[in-house]
Formats: sequence, C-alpha cells, structure tokens
Amino acid sequence: MKRFAVGLALFAAAPLAAQTPVNWDSLGAETQRVLAAYLQINTTNPPGNELETARFLQKLLADNGIESQILDTTELGPGRANLYARIRGNGSKKAIALVSHMDVVPVTPAFWSVDAFGGVVKDGFLYGRGALDMKGEGIAALLGALAIKRSGVPLNRDIVIIANADEELGGTGAATFVTRHPDLLKDVEFLITEGGANPLDQGRLLYYGVSVSEKRTFWQRLTVHGIPSHGSRPTKHNPVPRLVQALDKIAHYETPLRVTPGVRKYLHDLSTQFTGVQASWLANVDSALKVPAARDWILGHVEWNAILRNTISETGLSGSNKTNVIPAEATAELDIRLLPDQDTAAFKAELLKVVNDTAVHWTTILPPKPALESPIETDLFRAIERAARDRDPKALITTVMLTGATDRPAYRALNIVTYGLDPFKVELDDDQRGVHGNDERISLENLKFGPHFIYDILRYVQ
Repeated sequence: MKRFAVGLALFAAAPLAAQTPVNWDSLGAETQRVLAAYLQINTTNPPGNELETARFLQKLLADNGIESQILDTTELGPGRANLYARIRGNGSKKAIALVSHMDVVPVTPAFWSVDAFGGVVKDGFLYGRGALDMKGEGIAALLGALAIKRSGVPLNRDIVIIANADEELGGTGAATFVTRHPDLLKDVEFLITEGGANPLDQGRLLYYGVSVSEKRTFWQRLTVHGIPSHGSRPTKHNPVPRLVQALDKIAHYETPLRVTPGVRKYLHDLSTQFTGVQASWLANVDSALKVPAARDWILGHVEWNAILRNTISETGLSGSNKTNVIPAEATAELDIRLLPDQDTAAFKAELLKVVNDTAVHWTTILPPKPALESPIETDLFRAIERAARDRDPKALITTVMLTGATDRPAYRALNIVTYGLDPFKVELDDDQRGVHGNDERISLENLKFGPHFIYDILRYVQ
C-alpha cells in the first residue's frame, strides 16, 4: 500500500496540464459523427473489406496533421489492409500503442431493429455492428489521442496507432503486421486494445477491469471413419456411436483447477463486494477451492469456472445428411480454451488418455497463439488506476482474464506489455446481447466518456 501511495504522489507532482483546454462536449459530438460514419462501412468478416476503413482512418489522421501508412495489402489479399501511424513525442520514454481491429462479425438483418450498417442514433444510443466490438473502442481511443495532439500535451512517449484486419476470423492482420514490421514496434513498451470491461449493473459500476491475460484457443476436430450403408441394417461399422462415446467421456472429464496470479488478484479484489463467508472464500481462493461448499459456489459462477481451469465445449457434430444412411465418417468439433501457461502437448496427451480410442482421429483446427500474461507493476497500470479514480474515487480497479481471444498475444510475443482496456462503461445486458449479437449499440454518453478517459490515461503515462 505504501508503494502505491508513493507512486501516486510522484504522479501528482508531474506537470500534466494541457496547453489548450479540451471542449469535451464538442469532442463527444465529434466522436459520435466519426463513429457513425465508420460504422457505415461494412467490414463483415469474411470477406473483411478493411482497406476501405483504413482509408477512412488515414483521411481522419491526415485532417489532423498525422501521417499514416496503409500496409500489407498484398499479403492480406484483395480489399484488406493494416494501418499504422505515430504521434511523435520527445522520445525520452518508450512508446505506447493504441491497437484496434477494423473487421466485424456478420449480422442477421431480420433480428435487428435498425440497419446494422446505418450508424443510426435512437433513444440515446448509436447502433451498428462494431459499436462495441470494436469500432467504437477504436474510435474512442483515436479521438482521445487526437485530443492529446490538439491540446499540445507534452509527450515523453510517442503514441502509436495501429488498426488491424481480420481479428474476428484468423488473426492474420496482427500476425502479418508483427512479422513484417517489427521495426515499427521496437520502441513500444505498452499497448492498449480490446479485452477489458467496466460493467454496469443497472447503472452501478461493478469495477474497472483491465485484462492482463487471456486464454488460448486450441480448437480440435474429432473424426471417426466407418463404412457407409443403409440405415435399416445396423452394423458395427457405424462411426456415429463410437464418436458419441468419445464425446461422452470428454463431457464427463473435469479439467484440474489452477489459480493464475491475475485471477487470484481479481477474485481477491471482488471479495470486497461480498460479505460473510463468501467474501472470505474469494479473498483466499486457493484455500476455498479445497472446501466443497466454497468450491461449488465459486465454480457455479460461469465466468469464474472458466478462468480457473482449461475448458472444453463440444460445439459441432456432423454425421449423415440423410436419416436412412449410415455415414462414412462422423466428426465433432471442440472449443478448447487453455489457461495462459498451459502446455498444449501435455493437454492434448491428457485428452487422448481420456478418450482412449485410436479410432478417434484428432486434428487441430486453430493452433494456439502465444501465451499472454502481462505484469501490473507498470506505469501504464498506475495511469489507468489514476484515470479511473478521477472519475470514480471508490471504484475497484482489478485484473481480468479474457476467456475469448484477441490480437494481443501477437504483440505480447515481442515483449510488449499489453492490456485489454474498455474506454466505455457498459451495462451487462447490452454487452451480453450486443457483442456478436443483435442491436449492438453504445450510449452517446459513453462517446463523451471514452475519449476523455483515454486522454487522461495517455497524459498520466507520460
């Protein structure tokens, strides 16, 4: 606690005042206009079409006196691109990068109440695919950085702006950028992108969640071969029952529990929001997991269960396309999410042991990205804490593990400290139904809040 207090005192002593005051109402209105236009560019992946959004961002940057480069168009394929720009500081400290992705997931128009690519404002919200994931976050971060430049805040760190293609499908945009342009990243110490969360429960802020780690995707396809024949004559060569047996074994397999440092801190922090024995369980989760009642309660929470173990979801199943035909093969797909430090070969070996059937053939659909776990004793984390407490003095600022996947591991492999940070405060219901769902939206109030939050973080980390 003393070290934290001293750190804040040193922060407070730094000259942080902007040279030109920012009109936050005006910046919020500008953010709304820019995001509405950005949402109108359909970058559904596949196919992506990020080149059009890269040109949109390039013009916005040029209008603000910032040069940028559109990169990797050949490597990523027709209509695709990455974008890179840099706001120069004095170079006395290493740079900080703001990274977003330009693609979005598909929509089913029939289930939307508005045009998903119309940039429609309704009832105090801006609607559109990408409003939350993550065109909205990207524009809020960019406008926060532009406010830094316009107001003349002295910069010890360059601010690097990167927009990637293909995060939602293959991750090729970030992978290509990191592989082809390490020179553009060699001085980057910190990176902010998606993955955090500042959830509201009916207007009450639960916490500011900075994602310091994420689970690793290790998707598998299981295949059993058989001999096709007429369904009216059952045989022992039907691959479906054998595959079902394998899936049943996997479904009943409980992966071991393991508490990573970031999750330990997260659950300890959350203990302040509980009382009695539940508070004590979360405050010392390692011991609590050895107590049956505590274990049942903790693992009964879907998110906590997912961040305390490797998880397996059986999601895809395919056999015959006709009821009266025994198929030549049956397949199933598993969505496996590994803890950051899990050895993939060891986990695969354990699954083979669980199934114990050589007739079941395993294929890796999506190999895991590099492990991701970033430290929290950093200038950037302290800057985030300060900016959050400027707004909510009693707020809980904690570390969350993302159970999904982002582009962060590609950058963390270069030893860049990478945090998932949400510039918005979003109601739990909006986040649950909107991200990859229907009627994705962001409040107009957030479009004022977000750029200001990023602006202060960028000031404080100098």
